[in-house]
Amino acid sequence: MRLLGWLASAMGLAGIIVSNGLASLIWALKFNLQGRAHHLIAVPDTGLERAIALAETAASRLVDVSGQIGDIGAKADALASAPVADAAAATDLASAIDGFISGPYADFRATYVALRERASTISETLRGLGSAIPTLTLPSVVLERLQAIDTRLEEIDASMTSLAGAGADGLSRPDVAARVSEGAGAARERIDTLAELVTDLGGRMQETRERLAERDRRIARLLTASALAGSILSLFIAGLNVLLFQQGRRWSRR
Repeated sequence: MRLLGWLASAMGLAGIIVSNGLASLIWALKFNLQGRAHHLIAVPDTGLERAIALAETAASRLVDVSGQIGDIGAKADALASAPVADAAAATDLASAIDGFISGPYADFRATYVALRERASTISETLRGLGSAIPTLTLPSVVLERLQAIDTRLEEIDASMTSLAGAGADGLSRPDVAARVSEGAGAARERIDTLAELVTDLGGRMQETRERLAERDRRIARLLTASALAGSILSLFIAGLNVLLFQQGRRWSRR
């Protein structure tokens, strides 16, 4: 009986040590997995943050673009309705068109190119994460908005080419100025539609970022709950081993 008691005590003591070590290992594993998941999510989250900032910049620049194309239309209207050809006004209008295309419109185009590249990269990153963290994808509506913006930009680019091709000499003619005014009006309508699409695009990406944050919190809660459950089980096993150790001590005294 004494030998059995020593053996039971040794097994109980070993079980206590193993159980306590297992509890520590569970929490270490929890923090490791949570850190890895957070790092994976942080990559597209950072990209989305920058893309949202680009969308806001693009929307802001479209306000300037819309205002200036409206000014061009007003100048073209005045030139078309002038009783006599006004070479100075035609030169001023041509200069305004060139400045608009090389200034505000070019700035917007550069911002949008950066935005589109960022959104495409984020889409690929989230698609790659799908196998590790399911349902983390960029909504298809975002890509649809990008395609719609591309279509609008092609139309606006054609309008800009037409405006730039008029030249100061051509603009002095009322019929040409009238066509420029009409083209500027059509371009402004497309730009206003474009502003709505860009704003919606930024909102969709913000929703995706919020989903990522919620998924990060959900993973953290799941891992914490699992670690707590594992710790409770480890403590229960440790308690059983304490009882075994105590029983072994009693047997060893007989």
